[in-house]
Amino acid sequence: MRIVLVSIYPGDTIAGYLLSSYVLKAYLAHALKDLALEIEVVNFSVDTDTSAICDELRKRQADCIGFSCYVWNIAKIRQVTERLKVQSPVVHVFGGPEISLQAVKPSSDGQRSDFYVIGEGERPLANLIRHLAAPAKDSELPKGVAAHLGGIVHYRENDERIQNLEEIPSVYLSGSLDEKLYAGKQAFLETQRGCIFKCKYCVYHKHLSKVAYYPLSRVFDELEHLIIKKRVFALRIFDAVFTSDLDRAKQIVDHIIKLKSGRHTLLSWIYWEFNYWDVDEEFLALVSELKIRPVILNSSEVRALNRPQHYSEMLKGYTVINCLGVQSFCREALKAMGRASFGFESLRNFMEMVRRHNVVLKIDLILGLPFETFESYFAGLEAFLPFFKDTDHVLNIHRLQILPNSDLAAQCEKYQIEHSSHAPYVVFATNGFSRDRLEHAARLTAVLFRIVNSPLRKQFFEAVEKRNVGCIALVERIYDEIKAAPDLAQAGLFKDEAIYDTYWNGAIFKDIPSERLLDILRRPLGLGLW
Repeated sequence: MRIVLVSIYPGDTIAGYLLSSYVLKAYLAHALKDLALEIEVVNFSVDTDTSAICDELRKRQADCIGFSCYVWNIAKIRQVTERLKVQSPVVHVFGGPEISLQAVKPSSDGQRSDFYVIGEGERPLANLIRHLAAPAKDSELPKGVAAHLGGIVHYRENDERIQNLEEIPSVYLSGSLDEKLYAGKQAFLETQRGCIFKCKYCVYHKHLSKVAYYPLSRVFDELEHLIIKKRVFALRIFDAVFTSDLDRAKQIVDHIIKLKSGRHTLLSWIYWEFNYWDVDEEFLALVSELKIRPVILNSSEVRALNRPQHYSEMLKGYTVINCLGVQSFCREALKAMGRASFGFESLRNFMEMVRRHNVVLKIDLILGLPFETFESYFAGLEAFLPFFKDTDHVLNIHRLQILPNSDLAAQCEKYQIEHSSHAPYVVFATNGFSRDRLEHAARLTAVLFRIVNSPLRKQFFEAVEKRNVGCIALVERIYDEIKAAPDLAQAGLFKDEAIYDTYWNGAIFKDIPSERLLDILRRPLGLGLW
């Protein structure tokens, strides 16, 4: 039986693969070693032409094609499978965060059926492959797998989830992942599975009852393989909360320090995520040891260009990018989403520790959560932005998306949420934001992002102090001035129907030139530019 797993990765990533497809490959090869299987992973950018993807998949002559479905590739996958169905009887299996029972569709040809793996995929997919390889008469579909058969959706809840992660072979140590994809490049690593939170807008926790951990010995072996033997340039750790077990996290950081100590390695970037209330000074001190020099402040040394610089130049030399999930400063919004309550004093203490150790943060916030209002959103930012002065921290704001299979997707009516019906499922209005107010907040956020996440940060805070105005008041003034400029009237900031993170992470840096912004920031208050 020939199985092809399709990995369609985002067009803007530096890695040309998805880890999930190779984890499945490694697991299937191990769990189904008694079967005669050929398992191949094929990788495509989401920007690859649909016809080219179909041609490549037809060449493989697979019996079964599996698709890992995410918000960035689900539209492309639908295009591909619709074309493949016309000429091929191959079985299609869909899994990943985009797949829920609501995605189960009847067969278009009335004969063959697609299969849908719901939730954690390794065991259900292995059981499905075994079921397809030697189907017993009248046998039921494996648990965790759905299909539309005879006009009825067949599905049984999966109650056989993996408890011991040692059951999943390492994609690196087993050789399942071709080293040419990551050697000297970016690698992904999972040291745990699950999340200590069950946030309603998120699907990462997969409704797992607890966090499970890979053995430390395996994590250490993988780190040595990646950092020393394969000399990766960037390491992205996929754990939802890297410090969910703080002592364990410290051991991992200490091991990375030892691997890099006294050796020439290529490792320049490490990404992991944690919360401001679950780390201590010892952890931050360890993280600080991974910098290339004791004190770094890139934002005061780099010249502002008309392209994104917040990762490539402003964070250079820190090695570790600490991703901090603050999400909101509105207590009612956090409570409704199942997040821990916000404590400004706790955050202030944390930020002071961060400054002492000169580590850098990528701080995640969400625009458009239920109960958040225009006023509460910007009041929170106004109080928080002073922590960015004389730092290289990145302000990473996302516009809320209603992800399929998330708890929030079933509660849109409750929170008066209006959103796009197709990926990326952007929210247009909530019980706290009208459409107009949310859109205006998104446009102001784009201007704030454009300035604060660039070398213009220094001039921005200087202008705040000289003019004796608030940060948000200055952003509003800048927005009004650039909106009045005739030559900027066609910028996406003013013309696009919905502004969200893809725009303020990219196109705005070309649309609104640094020179124009710098001129506004340096002018005395009250002098118009146009």
